[in-house]
Amino acid sequence: MLTYFLFFFYLLFGTILLHIIIRRKIFPFTIYHTSAIVLFKILLGCLYGWVFLHFYNGDDTWNYFNESREETNLLMHHPIRFLQPFWPSYYLQITGYHGWDALVLYIKDFERLFFIKGLAILNLLSGKNYYIDLLLFEFLIIAGPLLLFKLLAREFPQRIGMYFLLVFFIPSVVFWCSGIRAEGLLLFFMALMMYNGQAYTRKPGIRRAIGVLSGFLGLFLIRYQFLAVFLPAFLAYLISIKKDETTPRYFNRVYLAALVIFGISLFLPPAYQFSRPLQHTQYKFFLLNGNTRYKLDTLKPGPVSFLKILPQAVTNSILRPYPWEGKNLLQSISSVEVLFVLAGLLFFIVSPDRKKQVSHPVYWLFLFYSLTQLVSIGYTVPFPGAIVRYRSIAFLLLILFLYAGNPLLQQKLRYWIFKLH
Repeated sequence: MLTYFLFFFYLLFGTILLHIIIRRKIFPFTIYHTSAIVLFKILLGCLYGWVFLHFYNGDDTWNYFNESREETNLLMHHPIRFLQPFWPSYYLQITGYHGWDALVLYIKDFERLFFIKGLAILNLLSGKNYYIDLLLFEFLIIAGPLLLFKLLAREFPQRIGMYFLLVFFIPSVVFWCSGIRAEGLLLFFMALMMYNGQAYTRKPGIRRAIGVLSGFLGLFLIRYQFLAVFLPAFLAYLISIKKDETTPRYFNRVYLAALVIFGISLFLPPAYQFSRPLQHTQYKFFLLNGNTRYKLDTLKPGPVSFLKILPQAVTNSILRPYPWEGKNLLQSISSVEVLFVLAGLLFFIVSPDRKKQVSHPVYWLFLFYSLTQLVSIGYTVPFPGAIVRYRSIAFLLLILFLYAGNPLLQQKLRYWIFKLH
C-alpha cells in the first residue's frame, strides 16, 4: 500500500512542480498539457520495464536496478566507498597509474556506474522499488524533449501544435527513450547543446557556454560514439546561425571535409584508418547472441568493404523491419515507425514548398545528424532489437525534418491543442 501511495504522491507532486517551472518560461501549457506529457512518458516507461521483465527475462534496465539495491546499502553504511569509483585515483590504481588507460576504462564504465549509483540514490526515496525509481528518473530526463520543443516553439510558433504531437507523443520514440537506459539521457544532452548553442551564438554568455559544455561532457561520458557523430552537425549548426545562413551550405562543407578525410584514411595502413572504431564496435556486436539477426557482412579495412556494405547498413537501420517481418509487438510497432518515416519522405518530395519548410539551420542539423547516425548504426549493429532502440533519437529528428511545415491541419492543431489562432 505504501508503494502505491509513494508512486502517486511523486507523480502528482512532480507533475505540479514541473508545470510551475515550465509555465515560467515560454510554454503555452496548461496543467492538462503537462499532465498528458508526463503520464504518457511514465506509462510507456513502466510498460518498457514490464515488457522486458516478463517477456525477455530482464535487460540492462533491470540489471542496473538489481545491482543498485546493494549499492544503496553501501551508500547508507559506507558513503566514501560508494563514491570511490568516481574519483580519478580509483582507475589510476586499477591501471597501474597509466593515465590514458585509466581514462579509457573510466569512460567505458561510466554509463553503468551512472545508472547503478544513480538508482542507488533514488532507492532512498523509492524504498528500492523499480517503478518508483523509473518515475523519478523520468522527471529528470523529460527536460530533453521539453528543451527540444522550446527551441522549436521559439523559432516556429505557428507549428507548435504539430511539434507538440511529434516531440512528445510518437509512441515508439517515447517508448525507447523512457526506459532506465541511455537514450533518454542522450536526447537530453543533445537538446541541451542545441538549445544553449543557438542562444550562445546569438548572445554569448557564461550560462549558455556552461549549458553547451555540460551537454558535451554528458554525451562524451555516456556514449562518446554518439558525440562523435553529433559534433559535425552541431559545428555546422553553430556556423550557420552565426552567418545567418538558412541553406545547408555550411553543412555540405563540413560533411564534405569529413567525408574526404575519412575516405583518404581508408587508403592508409589499417592502424591509421578512421574506420577502426566502427570495425571494433561491429566485432563486439558479432560476439553477442540474439534471437533475430540481420544479414551484415564483416567490415574490413579499405574503401571497398564500406561501399559494399552500405546498402545493408541503410536497409537494416532505416527500412527494416518490414511489415511482414514483425514476429512480436515491438517489431510490428517498429515497422509502423518506418512507414511513418516513409510517408513523411513522400510528403517532403511532392511538396512544392519543401525548401521553404526547412530553411533553418536546426532542420539541417536534424537531417545530417539523423542520416549519419542511422548509417553508422547500420554498419555496426546486426540485431533489430538494438537497432530500433539506438535509432530512436535519429528517427525523431528525421521525422521533425520531414514533417516540417506540413500544412495539413497545422493551424487547426495549433488551435485545437493550445487555443491559439
